[in-house]
Amino acid sequence: MEKKAHLLLAQVDHASGEVLGYAVERIMARGARNVQLIPTITKKNRPGHILLIDADTSREEAIAEFLVKELKVTGYHRIDTSHVFQRVTFAKKRLSVSIKGRIRRFSCEVKLIGDPERPLSVDVEHDFLVKVQNLVKERMDCLISLNELRTMIESKLRETDEVTIEIASLRS
Repeated sequence: MEKKAHLLLAQVDHASGEVLGYAVERIMARGARNVQLIPTITKKNRPGHILLIDADTSREEAIAEFLVKELKVTGYHRIDTSHVFQRVTFAKKRLSVSIKGRIRRFSCEVKLIGDPERPLSVDVEHDFLVKVQNLVKERMDCLISLNELRTMIESKLRETDEVTIEIASLRS
């Protein structure tokens, strides 16, 4: 699928990491869909940054005003683009986590990318992984890394509506 879009590209120098982190949050709060911050070296070999801001035209004025007031950006580029993307749908799965005979069950929302009947990819959201990691630590006294947890869950997502993972060893 494809839709018309545009990006705002702003060059920023003389701003600390704290100010830039704040700026990203504030730009998002002004309606940007996404903000990317890329470190650069400027023409005089000074450090700088490029902000790539994906926002609707209706939000551009508020974002531009913030760029001037907070970051002293005197101008920016508007780049007309086409956003090419896959269809994204969500499905519910049941997840059972088993550690040495103790089982915890969770409702799991998974992201299906592409045709839901034959998805190109099936993913678990980061926030869900953090929730499961915390519950497994608190209730089952086991710490498992987010990467391990993601791999274990996503490797089984295509199999059935109920996913069971077994964690072999306890690590507190």
